[in-house]
Amino acid sequence: MGYLFYARDSQRNVPLLQPSFAEPYSFILWSPAAHKVLPAGISEPRFIIWWMMHHLGVFATENYKLFLVYDRLNLIHRSCIFPKYFRFPFMSKLDLQIGDTWTDPGYRNKGVATAAIESIVNLNQRSSRRFWYVVEEGNHASIRAIEKAGFSRHGRGSRKKRVGLQVLGFFEIQSQR
Repeated sequence: MGYLFYARDSQRNVPLLQPSFAEPYSFILWSPAAHKVLPAGISEPRFIIWWMMHHLGVFATENYKLFLVYDRLNLIHRSCIFPKYFRFPFMSKLDLQIGDTWTDPGYRNKGVATAAIESIVNLNQRSSRRFWYVVEEGNHASIRAIEKAGFSRHGRGSRKKRVGLQVLGFFEIQSQR
């Protein structure tokens, strides 16, 4: 299976804007803490693993977060924000990767994912920071959302196993654009 790698650089001298989601939508930028393992609406085990990775210092920086959008109390979108770690060796230390993005099927094609991605970039701009997004080649909805959010295709690549294990695997860019 092939992957597309999208990137967007932080814009200099652009004022940071607070994201806005019209009622009844709201968002939170959730950060892990010793007493905050999972935010409301999330129960999958991989989020506990990422929480542990954060606290064990596996990530290059402390910037692991979740951007969550709710319709009243119902989670309708989530995007993870990952600092560099072994899965993304092409990133620099300050870069962030937006991934494991999901939107509730009833809210797709309404611009929620694009607004969330734009908000993540807005809230995390920093000089010399690049934002990354890795997507399967056939995921047309995700590709549309990331392109609408101002990201450009950086290259194509694949996911590789490390020491024969997928769980320790990494993404590799094999060709530019």
